[in-house]
Amino acid sequence: MEVINVLFLIILGFAVGLSGALMPGPLFIYTVRESLDRGKWTGALVIAGHAIVEVFIFALLMFGLSEAITSPLLVRAVSILGGIVMIFMGASALRNLNAELKLKQATARYNPVIGGIIFTAFNPGFPIWWATAGTRLLLEGMDRMGFAGMLLVFLGHWGADWGWFTFVSMATAKTSTLIFKRKWYKALRTVLAIALLVIGAYFLATGL
Repeated sequence: MEVINVLFLIILGFAVGLSGALMPGPLFIYTVRESLDRGKWTGALVIAGHAIVEVFIFALLMFGLSEAITSPLLVRAVSILGGIVMIFMGASALRNLNAELKLKQATARYNPVIGGIIFTAFNPGFPIWWATAGTRLLLEGMDRMGFAGMLLVFLGHWGADWGWFTFVSMATAKTSTLIFKRKWYKALRTVLAIALLVIGAYFLATGL
């Protein structure tokens, strides 16, 4: 029975985590953009930053602060700050389109772990998801195996995030040579930068 519960909780966390990871969003766009310049392990580093924020959210939930992280004031503040951050990064990316960047040599920008933290923390949908669907998953784990069950759900969730974003990063890095040769690099970076601007504008408008 214990083995069945362990497998069930890991698979449950993995399945729900993968369904969320497969949805394109700011973190996905950032990962693709950075993978073009930094290489195949960028996604793993980005998810490390993402996981740091999730541990913080997990701690808040453990202390019974689910209502606090879904309060209208906090959601509005995160929406406004997140919108500003993403607009700034999108504008920066557009401004630097003509910069000469070589694969794995883009050291001027911040570390992808920091990027993972930023693009997770300033996504207004992130705390809401964990305080609703995420909390339900954790309660399922708690009901079946106590604190260990909650950790198993988290492990499954992180496995999905790490696996998918590492795959995306490796696929992007592998095709980057083709993208460079055919001069698609600038076009792709333009599309990604505009996508960040649009998402940022949406978050900002929602907050305001």
